[in-house]
Amino acid sequence: MEHDYSLFVENLKGRRYDEALREQVLSDSFHKCGYSDCLRYTLESMVEIDASYAYKVYANSRRIHEIISKTLKKKGYNMDYRYQGALKTYSNILLYGDVEIIAIKKNVTEKPHADMQTLAMDIMDILRKDPTFKSVDYSDKTRIRITAQKPTCEIDVLPSLWIDSAEYLKTKNEIYRGIAEFDFANRKVKKYLPFLNIARINAKDQHSNGHLKAMSRLLKSLKSDSDERIDLKDSEINAILYNIPEADLTVPPNKVLSLLPLVSELLEKLGNEREFFALLLSPSEKDRVFGGRPEKQQEVKKLNTVLKQLIVDLKQELDPMNKSITSEVEYL
Repeated sequence: MEHDYSLFVENLKGRRYDEALREQVLSDSFHKCGYSDCLRYTLESMVEIDASYAYKVYANSRRIHEIISKTLKKKGYNMDYRYQGALKTYSNILLYGDVEIIAIKKNVTEKPHADMQTLAMDIMDILRKDPTFKSVDYSDKTRIRITAQKPTCEIDVLPSLWIDSAEYLKTKNEIYRGIAEFDFANRKVKKYLPFLNIARINAKDQHSNGHLKAMSRLLKSLKSDSDERIDLKDSEINAILYNIPEADLTVPPNKVLSLLPLVSELLEKLGNEREFFALLLSPSEKDRVFGGRPEKQQEVKKLNTVLKQLIVDLKQELDPMNKSITSEVEYL
């Protein structure tokens, strides 16, 4: 077995640490199942984190939101604020996280790039003056990452502006409203419909016994625990998995492991077929998941390498139990 899954399990426990209780929050099955570390890690990584922890993260987010909005209003900004991130789909793997505040400037001039740079610097100036944050970082020149406390969690602030789609102008339904995300490090602008993406991921997961998000949590866990850095965003992983047909995702809960080869096949195709990779659509079906970023294909390959090794190791663990990857494996 290539990986030491006892280390993977310790990483999993670290992500599920409750600061108030001073203990890991894990399912009863994790403690009672008697499975190997490899099998326990795989199945527990798929488990949804209790929504009560999200409320604590949102409390921190609202405080940050209020600090920013109050000061920016005094500076004459006309702003809207919305939320996106793993907590909006409950596909998060951290007990406390992840959420992103979208700070949307409404009164944009003819120089939107300059507007966004000024907005980012003003938000940075506001946040750096708050002594309660552990850190405030804008190194990627796209979003500002704050490490907040009580509980300790990472909250992003994304300076942005509205992009009104034709569907939004027709219906005035904000689910069809888009945003522009500015990447100043690479001099790129990404336009997408975050609220439609979130709604469609939530709907498809609900129609597939929760398996879309289960696979998402596992892939994010593998990405986090990989020895090699894998540069894929949570939203990109969700978008990849969204492209699996709903009927294929809909298996009994005790046969969830049977989905792993299916996910690996999709990652294999994305990693090897340039056109398929370049044309992959987001859940909104209005933008390309990896448009203009061919370097991400190598990251998909890295993720699949880790997943394929897990499948090999799981088969090795299941064989003495007279089971295969497609067998029923209880974990309730």
